[in-house]
Amino acid sequence: MSMTSWMTADASRSSPKHPRALVFDVDGTLIDTLGPMHRALNEVLAEAGVGPWRIEAVREQLSLGLDGLLDAALLPMQGLVDEQRRSLRSQLLSRYQRVAPLDAQAYPGADAALRRASDAGFRLAVCSNASGGVLKDLLTHFGWLSLFEVVVHADNARALKPSGQPLLQALEALEVSPDDAWLIGDSALDARCAQAAGCAFVWFSAGYGEPARGDPIHARVADHHALGELIFATRQAWPQVRRA
Repeated sequence: MSMTSWMTADASRSSPKHPRALVFDVDGTLIDTLGPMHRALNEVLAEAGVGPWRIEAVREQLSLGLDGLLDAALLPMQGLVDEQRRSLRSQLLSRYQRVAPLDAQAYPGADAALRRASDAGFRLAVCSNASGGVLKDLLTHFGWLSLFEVVVHADNARALKPSGQPLLQALEALEVSPDDAWLIGDSALDARCAQAAGCAFVWFSAGYGEPARGDPIHARVADHHALGELIFATRQAWPQVRRA
């Protein structure tokens, strides 16, 4: 797709929005978890007698979180009862939780960008549709758990993205207005979540998805170096970034 209609990091530097809080999606934004999820899902599907999913299909559904991905993968299985679905979910979560911290990869520059933003006084939070246990393991593995003041996930959220509720939940915990925050993510679910919450959306285009044409985007960044440039360009324009 052509990128000429998206606001670039350079163009966005004149934007009046200067965030106090940066809220991150995780899968496809901070961490590449596609490989371990693909592996865990196909192991569970094989045991359930369902054919394997291509990695491209997993990529398309990963932003839905574990439950949404599993529901999509189980569509060929007719007549599943709730107990069977719960068992398969438990198997998938267990397998994924075991392999994800070992096989997942942080996107290049993500660690430096997070630590620089934290050191500069930006309030950091997570808003994800992923399981809380998996997120805790991943954030701990990469040494990031202490950087985030708030982690909203599938197990504690009032609703899942694309609802604006999980983002508002994170911002309420930070005591930061949506006008003073960015949501940084890779998918249309993130874009619509930000729009519903009244928050600016920064699209990390190296991830798994992309916003739809009508989704408002504050900026597009192709990597975490560009994200760091964007964040600190706004900080230069508004140097009074400090914790509440």
